[in-house]
Amino acid sequence: MSVESPDGLRWFDCNARIGPWSNPQLEQFTDIDGLLAAWDRVGIEAGLVHHTWAWEWAPPQGNAKLLEEIAGHERLRPCFVALPPGTREIEPPREFAAMVRGMGGAVRIFPNMHNWRVSEWCAGALFDALAEQGVPVLVDVGEIDWEGIAGVLERHAGMPLIVLGFYYRCDRFAYPLLERYPDLYLESNSYGVFEGIEMVCARFGAERLIFSTALPELEAGGPMALVTYADIPDEDKQKIAGGTMRRLLGEVS
Repeated sequence: MSVESPDGLRWFDCNARIGPWSNPQLEQFTDIDGLLAAWDRVGIEAGLVHHTWAWEWAPPQGNAKLLEEIAGHERLRPCFVALPPGTREIEPPREFAAMVRGMGGAVRIFPNMHNWRVSEWCAGALFDALAEQGVPVLVDVGEIDWEGIAGVLERHAGMPLIVLGFYYRCDRFAYPLLERYPDLYLESNSYGVFEGIEMVCARFGAERLIFSTALPELEAGGPMALVTYADIPDEDKQKIAGGTMRRLLGEVS
């Protein structure tokens, strides 16, 4: 699927959501048609999508609903919400990871909201399986502290970890981790610090930043402008806009 973008970039959204939730605003869509319309307005080609049921209610039912709703939509890639294996609410870790990889999808985790820990005693088996398959894992900075991020990266090399909600006050945490762990990636959505994108690209490479919109709660224009108008080469803009995320998902360009 090819969608025309006025800036010539192939945009891939790593963080979008569908489905009803408890307190949507009147202007916020809840269905696939709304998401696709929002993407079409700005020229976003495709993206990862998770379902509100899996976030706000129950991951197993939400993941099943996600697959049901995105069936037949080539632009929508599944982002499954994972749980650690202790309560056996989702498939065994190795089966789950293989399924996600086979679908060209990713995993989203909400350890605080869903009452679990990223420590080895709780989630080690899950992360081991995801690392074996190279499945990208997305987590919001509000769901995990930086010590937890460091611990996961230290113990599970090969599992791309994309931290969402990255902003300027995170630099002193993120920079040392970017230097130490090549599997750490940062969402560019809210990183509006002056020349922040340029600094990350210069020190760590453009491939460490991943584009997203956080639709439907935020709009796409601002995050796209941060990349489009950054003082970096076009090749780097393509990596941030979607090239790196597609590579992590196993796409061959």
